[in-house]
Amino acid sequence: MKTTNNVQKAITKSLAVIISLVLISITVNAQDFWRTVMENNSFSQIAMAMTDNTEASSASADASSTTDMSAYARYAAVEAEEALDVENWMLAENNFFTTVNVETEVEEALEVENWMTNESYFDGMASYFNVETEEALQVEEWMTDTNFFGVLSVDVEEETEAALEVEAWMTDAKTWNI
Repeated sequence: MKTTNNVQKAITKSLAVIISLVLISITVNAQDFWRTVMENNSFSQIAMAMTDNTEASSASADASSTTDMSAYARYAAVEAEEALDVENWMLAENNFFTTVNVETEVEEALEVENWMTNESYFDGMASYFNVETEEALQVEEWMTDTNFFGVLSVDVEEETEAALEVEAWMTDAKTWNI
């Protein structure tokens, strides 16, 4: 059974590869096919006939006759544009930023105001360093009940933390560049 599954998988993969190669070769050959179809069609002639109303009406009136190529000869003619005149502004170098003038901006000097040097405005920072005290956690009976957690014994260790202290460098303005 395992061998037949492996054989079926191998056959399926081989067919997929073969089909992929066939499709790739068809698409490569189809590119040349569509190129020749587009070169040898009369769509461009129909489009040119539809742009000129007089030619379109004559083409619709005489649909059975062959296309007169002389009517399309003017579309193949090379067009020439009028010569452009050079104006004075086109020759002025200032219009095209060939020279750049760089000017230095001069700002007024900053002035130190009274409130900037008054430490009473900035003393409020000391309130940020007050140590908050939290209540100690209490161990309740259900926390040590072995039946509640499904274990035979519970070891409870009480941990104490040292109180935080505000040191001198924490409030020093020089440390914080204030």
